[in-house]
Amino acid sequence: MRIVPTRIHGAIDYLVSLLVLVLPFAAGGQGAVCWLFVAIGCAGIGYSLITDYEWGALRLLPMPWHLALDVVFGVALLAVGALLGFSPLGVISFVVGAAALALAAITEPDPRRASRMA
Repeated sequence: MRIVPTRIHGAIDYLVSLLVLVLPFAAGGQGAVCWLFVAIGCAGIGYSLITDYEWGALRLLPMPWHLALDVVFGVALLAVGALLGFSPLGVISFVVGAAALALAAITEPDPRRASRMA
């Protein structure tokens, strides 16, 4: 069931991507792991900026493709979480990755239809 409108999904995109960017530094992480989080967070902000939805600046990327990239985003965070194991940063990465996958699954892919949902 697609219950999340794109207007809400977009706000969550930017908040989660910013969280992913800041989290490793706040947790005292160092080295390559920090840069993995930075790359994933920047990618999330980047493709959100070009998505054709209420929060997009350029509106080039169709929402179904955005949702496919959200799946890649979530899988990347799950993979980083698996690499980090049961460290606090690994657990948070795993939880955020799983949440990203769930959000992609329940978001209405048509922004015009989603605006009628709200």
